[in-house]
Amino acid sequence: MKITVIGATGGTGRKVMERALKLGHEVVAVARRPEVISPTKRLIIRQGDVMDKASMVQSIAGSDAVISCIGPSSNFRPGDEKKKFQNITAAQKTMAANFSPGTVMSEGISNIVVACQRTGVKRLVMQSGINLSDGRELSAVNRWAVVMMRRIFRRAIEDKAIAEQEVMRSGLEWVIVRASVLKYADGTLKYTAGPAARIAPFQPLPFGDCADVLVRAATIEPAWIRKIVNVGQ
Repeated sequence: MKITVIGATGGTGRKVMERALKLGHEVVAVARRPEVISPTKRLIIRQGDVMDKASMVQSIAGSDAVISCIGPSSNFRPGDEKKKFQNITAAQKTMAANFSPGTVMSEGISNIVVACQRTGVKRLVMQSGINLSDGRELSAVNRWAVVMMRRIFRRAIEDKAIAEQEVMRSGLEWVIVRASVLKYADGTLKYTAGPAARIAPFQPLPFGDCADVLVRAATIEPAWIRKIVNVGQ
């Protein structure tokens, strides 16, 4: 398959590229700063900005599926996970961004949806977060914790909720992947994933494992179409 990864320089996006390429797919990596992505076989690198609708149309044309890994900026630089961030969670790194998220999710996802509709791309996978859950599938303690986090990061939750609703109304073959807290670590492929899966929201999950679920959602999981999939430990 030809898979477009939007937000390809972020923590999850880079791992999605790696996983999809390892599985033999052709990958189109879309980023505002494409120069930081290293060329390799079966990888097409394109400049794109999710806040620019025309840019998204040009970026995803000809793809079989699109995976969105966009989110509020965490100022993460490629290669950092190999240095001093190996033992910290992405939540620690992105906390400031979640307090002041802007509209990158609501506007960006809207532009991605329109681009898919205009170019005929049917499968759209969106990376989201478990804090969007109402907690019914979680344990009582975790449900309470998620409610508290929704209050703390209210602005980010509201913006991401608009994005999720846009995807669900799109008519596309969408999958929304709600991940637990993420961390800069190698994937293990030992995780829990599925619609309404009961996970531990604050037990860190490696970016690589989240990436594996996103690629699965785009390629080999027809039962997940038009479903919200939780992934975590």
